[in-house]
Amino acid sequence: MPLKKQIISLATSQGADLVGVAGVKVYADYLEAVSTRLQETGATGQDYMLGNDAMAFFETLSDVRRTLASAKSIVLLGVCSFDREGDYTGASEKLQGKTARTYATYPVVRQIAEQVAAFIEEAGYCAVQGQHIPLKHVAHDIGLGRYGWNGLLLTEDFGSYVALRAVATDAVLAPDAFEAPPVPCEHCGRCLEACPTGALYAPYKVNPALCLNPLTRKEGDIPKALRKKMGLWVCGCDICQEVCPKNRQLKAREPDPRAGFDPAHHASHQTLGGLARCPELKGLLENDCTPVMQRNAVIALANIGTAQARDILLGYRDIATGDLGESIAWAIDRVAVRLEAHDKPDSGVVDEA
Repeated sequence: MPLKKQIISLATSQGADLVGVAGVKVYADYLEAVSTRLQETGATGQDYMLGNDAMAFFETLSDVRRTLASAKSIVLLGVCSFDREGDYTGASEKLQGKTARTYATYPVVRQIAEQVAAFIEEAGYCAVQGQHIPLKHVAHDIGLGRYGWNGLLLTEDFGSYVALRAVATDAVLAPDAFEAPPVPCEHCGRCLEACPTGALYAPYKVNPALCLNPLTRKEGDIPKALRKKMGLWVCGCDICQEVCPKNRQLKAREPDPRAGFDPAHHASHQTLGGLARCPELKGLLENDCTPVMQRNAVIALANIGTAQARDILLGYRDIATGDLGESIAWAIDRVAVRLEAHDKPDSGVVDEA
């Protein structure tokens, strides 16, 4: 059996829903798009959770040979992340937070990529797995999906709920050219309308300085105007996906036992160890969670704005210090304003906390 077919067979047997092969080249069009985005938004490397020189990172990303000099092919892998664990029903009443679906699936696709890389190496070739290419761009390029207006890859069978990863190899594999699925964006625009922060400022264009996905994972202060728009999101945000017609047809599958937030299986999960898919917000404050998760839990409680949420916050007012103490003080004030407005619905009170 040809090596490519063996790779596809292995990947699908381990749970990959999408498998495609791309040739190796410099993705100059990707670089041009990123450069334009940086100029339009004034975004910095910090907004992308990178170092100070964002373009240096994207230049490396645009050519996989900077990671593996001998690379001849890229194996792209995708796993559907739309499962039953992402059930947010009643989260506010339960004082729970929300996590973006795809983050919990990254460990699954990573472990599949590791197996594929090991298999290729056993066949006598070099292989490096990772996120060292513009994953969505390459998937779009070979027809595994198409970019949607929300800047995400839309696939035929799994919508935009797909976790991607790649394996670069010096094995020569025939590149794919799939027939890309149609997308409903042209006469829709629901994602742009629904984005709470205005991060989706034009079709296909996202301002990372406003997007809740990086904001909820970065250290430091979150501007008060954006805190109110975080809702219950403590890790990422799926709003632009939840309103997408392409995702309305999906049926939630059973969770993969490899899914979760184990730091051992994904670099971006180093601050998320032990996080539940719909975590109890009080638990995030009680447990030995990172300052980022504690900050997000406080903001979510403020946005719930009930007496129960207030009581949890009051319990930590006198013991929290530093940035967390400031967040709790802000949250208590915000809840107080909301409760007063609720008790006096005709008073004209404006929520400005």
